[in-house]
Amino acid sequence: MTQAPLLESGSPALRELRFAVLDLETTGGSPKARWGKDGRFLQPSEITEVGLVQLSGPVVEERWSSLASIQGFLPEEIQRLTGISLPMLAGAPPWEQVALKMAPKLEGRVWVAHHAPYDGSFLKAWLPEGVWRRHRLICTRLLAKKLIPELPRRSLAELCDFLGITNTRAHRALQDAEATAEALQHLLQRAEDQGLDGEAFLAVGEVPWSKV
Repeated sequence: MTQAPLLESGSPALRELRFAVLDLETTGGSPKARWGKDGRFLQPSEITEVGLVQLSGPVVEERWSSLASIQGFLPEEIQRLTGISLPMLAGAPPWEQVALKMAPKLEGRVWVAHHAPYDGSFLKAWLPEGVWRRHRLICTRLLAKKLIPELPRRSLAELCDFLGITNTRAHRALQDAEATAEALQHLLQRAEDQGLDGEAFLAVGEVPWSKV
């Protein structure tokens, strides 16, 4: 795994951190099968789309996205929210192929999502343990709480509005990932202005896998 350059203190240099900013669209809220409060057995939710933006420090390197076919049900409310329909997914590659293409793009990077416990729960369930366990996961929502304390609410839409970011298509994976990446660029600048080094920045936003 490629390591970020270190300062004399041993901390990675803030602008030399390498990120993979992710957003997932899914069929529902839980990647694990479970019993509902009404006594019904609920099948695990599936990933329908992945959006990924690679950054080296604040510099965007690559954008990538893919739909993924599903085996189960796609609720109508999810279709309305995302604009992703069953016919669109019918011709998409299966998740295994999507994961194999995505994994090299994630390797050696800090994984970033806006609501990282949610996206992280799907990544943990749908990627091999050997892939996710060796990477750190950070949340731009947590970073915003620390670095933009004057912002009372920190949904992606509210953070974008505060920072003047235009999300061209909310609830589609690549566009949400692009908006999150732009928010991360702002947060990196604020961290630099506040004198945080790389490790302090990661510690502020990190979501341990044990809590995903």
